Amino acid sequence: MAFPIHAVSWASYDDLLFVRQAADIGLGNWLGDYNNLTLSKGIGYSLFMLVNHATGLPLKFSEHAFYLAVSVYFSVTIAQLYRSRVAALVCFFLLAFIPTAWVAGAGGRVVREGLYISQTLLILTLAIRCWVFHHSLSAASQLRRQWRQLVALGLVSGWFWITREEGIWLAPSMLLLMGYWLLRQVDWRTQRRPILAFLALPLVAASMVVMAVNTVNYAVYGTFRNNDFRSNDFQAGYGALTRIRHDNWQRYVLFPKDARERAYEMSSAARELKPFFEGGGAQPWLAAGCDQTQTSHCPEILSGWFMWALRDAVAHAGHYNSARDSRAFYRRLSAEIEEGCRQHAGVCLPMRKTLLPPWHEGYFTDTLKASWAVFRTLATLGKFPAYIQASEGETKYLALFDAVTNGPLAPTANSLGPWGEHTLKSPRDELRMQWAQNLTTAIIPFSTYGLPLAFIAWLLWSAVAGLKLISRHAIPSPGWWVASAIAGGIITRVVLLGFLEATSIPSNNMLYLFPLVPFSLVLLPIIFLGLLRCQRHF
Repeated sequence: MAFPIHAVSWASYDDLLFVRQAADIGLGNWLGDYNNLTLSKGIGYSLFMLVNHATGLPLKFSEHAFYLAVSVYFSVTIAQLYRSRVAALVCFFLLAFIPTAWVAGAGGRVVREGLYISQTLLILTLAIRCWVFHHSLSAASQLRRQWRQLVALGLVSGWFWITREEGIWLAPSMLLLMGYWLLRQVDWRTQRRPILAFLALPLVAASMVVMAVNTVNYAVYGTFRNNDFRSNDFQAGYGALTRIRHDNWQRYVLFPKDARERAYEMSSAARELKPFFEGGGAQPWLAAGCDQTQTSHCPEILSGWFMWALRDAVAHAGHYNSARDSRAFYRRLSAEIEEGCRQHAGVCLPMRKTLLPPWHEGYFTDTLKASWAVFRTLATLGKFPAYIQASEGETKYLALFDAVTNGPLAPTANSLGPWGEHTLKSPRDELRMQWAQNLTTAIIPFSTYGLPLAFIAWLLWSAVAGLKLISRHAIPSPGWWVASAIAGGIITRVVLLGFLEATSIPSNNMLYLFPLVPFSLVLLPIIFLGLLRCQRHF
């Protein structure tokens, strides 16, 4: 409660977009009039914000309360797994006092990460309870006992999927836990149907959530989807432009001047984009990319911002008045570029329908280096102390933030709070923030050394478990599977962010790492307790 919202009301593609969509849904307008931002991001966070608005509780209070509830659920689950109350206490302490919750640029903003962190931890907890517990029972018995948890896992996973666009990063962890459950099943001949039903139930529940959103979007906008960036038509149009060869390769540049000129020659659809890209419309995106990457010589729009510039260019050309029109434009753009590439041999790369940049020989080593840097940032938690940051933007938009989130907002830099500061802190809140800073100072060193130590211990545990599997045909203990699922989630997201850092956009920051912090904090105690338990049974 001592931590006000850092409102960034000029962020019309992020913070302000979520607030506006929550307001539009609440007013009965669904996501508002159709434009190039309507289906650009998932609505999971806006729905949460709307429900919270109805309660009258401050948004950050509700985010933290939800997170703490999930932390209790996870801690109790680990305690039941190891039959240790100490495990629950240690895990909950580390989760409850997560330092990044008090970092204005991460936990203080009105962005999806404040909810995404709880969704991620809740999915992991439900997966452990569904696929690691009760493995001694038959599949039919487990299905009768756990169907509610399976449905809950599916519903939360569907909500997770419509909140952010890169939800696939958690799939390896889920597949690992599911694999353990499958290895424990016996008598497949008589249990085939219960086993398939057990696996299918979460998928069906998740699909229902996603399909419900898709259906509403189809009824309102005439397009059966929940996110444009996952759609075949946008990826086809985007991929068509990025397959045109460049005279000189430049890092982070997908559609330079020479490629644009070739596109204009090939496609009438591409020529409709020329006034935007060659005029002043592209300048804000060019400047944003250059500023954030601190690139001195920066004549082109960089890849992390090109997908947004492309959507703005299509809107500028008048093709975002309806979903049908924009869909048809991207398909026409793709078809015309494809035909032009056939007529001009050697001008284009192979056909692409993806948002991934064309592969370059240096990307592999660059990704490894960037992933290591991202891992170091995660281990040190960015070395950020707890702090409050002034809100930014126009007064009318700040008022919208305050109304939708139920406040409180940190005052802007040109206004003073009631205690003569640029915050809403009272002397009591000042004391509470001091405690937060002290806890941050204590937990950061633990994480800095604990996370690398946890990975070393996990690798050793994995080697021993592998030898036992080969020599004794003994399946590793449940604790190893849980620790491996957590470690796998960390590795997957760190490498994903490392790849983005190397190829597209600055991604080595605590905002993108926020959902991993609970994983990184609890990995060491889970491995330590698991090794102790294995030693007792050795």
